Amino acid sequence: MRHSALNQMLPNDAGQPMVKRQSRIIVKQKIAVAVFCTLAIGIVAYLTWVTIADAPLGEFVEGEHYQLIEKPRRIRSDKIEVMEFFSYACVHCYNFDPMLADWLEEKGDQVNFVPVPAVANDTWRLLGRNFYTLQELGLLDQFHMAFFRAIHESRQVFNSPEKIFDYFSRAGIEDDTYETAFRSAAVNTKLSRADQMARRLKVSAVPSIVIQGKYLVRTTGSIGPKRMLDVMDYLIEKEQGRP
Repeated sequence: MRHSALNQMLPNDAGQPMVKRQSRIIVKQKIAVAVFCTLAIGIVAYLTWVTIADAPLGEFVEGEHYQLIEKPRRIRSDKIEVMEFFSYACVHCYNFDPMLADWLEEKGDQVNFVPVPAVANDTWRLLGRNFYTLQELGLLDQFHMAFFRAIHESRQVFNSPEKIFDYFSRAGIEDDTYETAFRSAAVNTKLSRADQMARRLKVSAVPSIVIQGKYLVRTTGSIGPKRMLDVMDYLIEKEQGRP
């Protein structure tokens, strides 16, 4: 009876090493698949980053990297006009602004920079009115980036004129001075022209750059901020007649 019982146990004991080997093989296969997937994801992420952030300069293509303006503006100046459409409410504009400032500093006197606030809705129009108010008061350099930071870092909400008045009052600008400029005919006119310009150039997203009234450049799935600056360089050289 003992021998019979022992014989019945032998097949199970003999099969254990094979089961263990199979388990180890399965574990190794899972590890290999996981490593492969990780590498594949890393490669895709790297290639995407290279394409968007650090793609080399080259012969940029109309329709892919920039658009031709259907009804271009005639620019009467020796400098190349660089017009930016932006909104203080746009986080991409906030992130792009320091890069654009560095780029403009490198260009020196080659370009004439024209910032234009987008006024696509009531909130953007209100923030655009603030931009032109600061411009009228000669305080744009002092408060432009600070106002950006108030929205995107301090998370302040400016959805009424009173909230904007309070912010600049606390910043040291006299209430009457700011509010008078805010409601002035000059600011109203500039806002109206900004709206007309965006419609004429068919600007539908921000940040968008218009070079020499002819070319529209904007961020897309394949064009990040750095590539956008590269395209701008290319179009400026094109306008200047350089290869």
